[in-house]
Amino acid sequence: MSGAPDGPGVLWEIALRLCLLSDTHVGAARAVPRHTVGGDADLPVDRDPGTGAPRLRATTLAGLLRHELASRTGDPDSVRALMGAARAHTPTNPDASATSALDVDDALAELPEGTAVAVRTGTRVDPASGTVQPGRVWRWEILPAGTVLTAHMRLRVCAPADEARLLTLLLLATDGLAGPGASGPGAGVGGRTGRGYGTVRATHWAARRHDLADEHDWFAYHARSWARRWSEGADALAGAPADLADALTAELRASGRTAAAAHLAARADQPDRRHRDELHLTLAVAERSDPTGPPGHGLRPGLLMVGDPPDHERTGEADRAHRHRPAVTDPYQPAVHLAPVLGDTALFALLKRIGGRLVRDAAEHLGSPPGRWRDWHGRWWGADTDRHGRPRPSRIRLRTVPVLTGGAPLTTTRLTVDSLFGDAVDGRLFTTDLHCGGSAEAVVDVRGPDDAVRGLLTLLVRELATVPFDTLGAGAGSGNGRLTATRALLVTRPGDGGPPHTVDLLAAVFDPDSAEAATARGWSAALRTALAPDDAEEAPR
Repeated sequence: MSGAPDGPGVLWEIALRLCLLSDTHVGAARAVPRHTVGGDADLPVDRDPGTGAPRLRATTLAGLLRHELASRTGDPDSVRALMGAARAHTPTNPDASATSALDVDDALAELPEGTAVAVRTGTRVDPASGTVQPGRVWRWEILPAGTVLTAHMRLRVCAPADEARLLTLLLLATDGLAGPGASGPGAGVGGRTGRGYGTVRATHWAARRHDLADEHDWFAYHARSWARRWSEGADALAGAPADLADALTAELRASGRTAAAAHLAARADQPDRRHRDELHLTLAVAERSDPTGPPGHGLRPGLLMVGDPPDHERTGEADRAHRHRPAVTDPYQPAVHLAPVLGDTALFALLKRIGGRLVRDAAEHLGSPPGRWRDWHGRWWGADTDRHGRPRPSRIRLRTVPVLTGGAPLTTTRLTVDSLFGDAVDGRLFTTDLHCGGSAEAVVDVRGPDDAVRGLLTLLVRELATVPFDTLGAGAGSGNGRLTATRALLVTRPGDGGPPHTVDLLAAVFDPDSAEAATARGWSAALRTALAPDDAEEAPR
């Protein structure tokens, strides 16, 4: 920063509208929130203590921006300049604190019309068996997709020379709010973001610049109540641009700072230093009629049942139904509709279970002890605890909950047959609403990947593209839950500003003479090295 003395300076008022693209759980800071007396939810969402409306805390949003800026730039000084720090680490006083230049307010939620905060049952799936772990069941409140949050922020600029830098840092910090696909996986809000929950997108931005050294601007800001500031900020979002850079440059030009407006976008165009991979999958609810045929041809539609209670129209007619969730048709309206989904926790558990089986079999073949493959697998897929008893977060994450397109609902009736007499058992008749066929687009993000984990992803795609040994959802014993990968692209982003590198993993699997196959063989060798025992030369073959 410039080091100029504090003065009236410049203050930016910024309002934004966030749309939740998937189900979201933003937990309460208290075990029993002050606004509730009791309820049937073990994990309630955070609510405003005065009105009881769901909210996104200012500290949560500020922490999200801090994390995004730190991962994007890798520069602690930049994070300290915008978000502050408990210790500023200045040469004269290393213990002095640095005040945040950005103030953030709580964002209240507005639910889509005709919806409410849902109370759902959460489970912990055992990746080894694919079933729910005993006792790992809870009830939690969920904000549905399509929920809109209006947030307000203020950026304080004490010295004019610091304005361009602070605005640039703000653009980088809010880059993740552009949503998945714009510049990466996007920011995730709340819990279970690695399972597709909490996907969010900023749809509108409004900015207003106040030069507090000017008498008119000073009164324009300070002569208003907080309620009026928030109301005017929310009103300014009507028809506002979807890009913060557009809102800032328009306000800079209106203030006569055309040079700063011209350079702002260029200054914010910095390389993304996050080293990551993206696995783009197209998963069909089907199985191959000919396992030796080319990929994606001769698919036979299958049945899928990720269990959920039936909707109100089917209550009394069906016992169970395939899971449907609100899906956002247009985040800028926002418009939502109920759509069948491929699964969130269940889909991630399926991928984790396949990966665990592959590395276990490879490690056993190489003669490695069980602890080696478990430690390596837990490093990428997460584990309850590591060897030191600390929890291990997953570095492989499901970007969002995949929505099924195509296919059709199918109602089936099944009964229990007496094994002794061969006839139906009285009272054991079940009606289930399944989903037949269809496909979904899924994206798996990997943080800090290496060639070994790329080798595992290649083997995982091979399993999904050939004979589906593992299944998704209920009814696996009767042939349900078969998924087939019809597209698999692994995109590597180096993190140094260079162009991404894409490998077609289906070509690597089915065309052994291709360049993709040669690349995949190098990854498989790296996976073998990672799983081999330390005395690999003496290990049995």
